[in-house]
Amino acid sequence: MHEESHEAGIRRARDNSNRAIARRNVLGVGASLDEDYVGVIGDGTFVPSRAAYLKLFKEGFDRPKQSMTYVRTPEVVKVADDQTLAAEHGSWVATLPSGSVAYTGSYAAMWRRTADGWKLRSEIFVTLHG
Repeated sequence: MHEESHEAGIRRARDNSNRAIARRNVLGVGASLDEDYVGVIGDGTFVPSRAAYLKLFKEGFDRPKQSMTYVRTPEVVKVADDQTLAAEHGSWVATLPSGSVAYTGSYAAMWRRTADGWKLRSEIFVTLHG
């Protein structure tokens, strides 16, 4: 069996993260995040750390009647020539527990290749509708 391509590994990690969100699994969400992760969520709020990002998910998961499910869909994944970093661009959808769409938008992510596989170093989400 051949080794998974870098792009396929990143897409698989994103899919696993989406599934973890759907299952309200904080550890699963954290599995894709590098230790020095930072982000900007859809309303422009800066998330300064991996712990802060996971806290936001846990707070949402603890309120299942209001908690949104987020699906991030990669459209482009490009791996750097030296295969240490990668860029991902795509669209995201936030869905309410009722199944109706609350927000949609675009995102960009930086992935870093680590000894434990590809991990998210940073993400920026932009809300475009909702």
